[in-house]
Amino acid sequence: MNTIAQLAEDFLAQRTIAIIGISSKQQALANNLYKVLRTPQRTVIAVHPRMTTFEGDPCYPTLHSIPQKIDGIFIAAKAENAERAVDECIELNISHVWMHNSSGLQHSSHSSTTSSVSQSAVQKCREHNITVIPGACPLMFLENRDPFHSCLRWFLSITGKLSIK
Repeated sequence: MNTIAQLAEDFLAQRTIAIIGISSKQQALANNLYKVLRTPQRTVIAVHPRMTTFEGDPCYPTLHSIPQKIDGIFIAAKAENAERAVDECIELNISHVWMHNSSGLQHSSHSSTTSSVSQSAVQKCREHNITVIPGACPLMFLENRDPFHSCLRWFLSITGKLSIK
């Protein structure tokens, strides 16, 4: 079985990543991740149902409306939106899904306000051979991560909350 670090490395190697949960609020996690992940080697696409631009780039209302192939999606929205996003991934043959959870990996059937993890969406990913990371944050796995995410990765590692079950 793959470890979270291996899954994260594979996800971050994808060339085109859509981010669901872009917000008009400056400090939103998805906004920060969009800026950090956007590199000359990687295309990052903003997704929000009511915004048309973000950071001067097009923002799309759904995955279906994006005019190019998407390799993976990151979900930083309410958990109830994850299942709809996974349905789109199945239809569009998107192979990687990462659902954010600020407290590590989601193992229980309940969701919280800090989690985008939906257990039914995780199950749906697994049934359709979509590589899924049910929790944590990509910022913990970047080479040049900030001190907060370095500490969070260390803490979640020693407490066993970075293991996929």
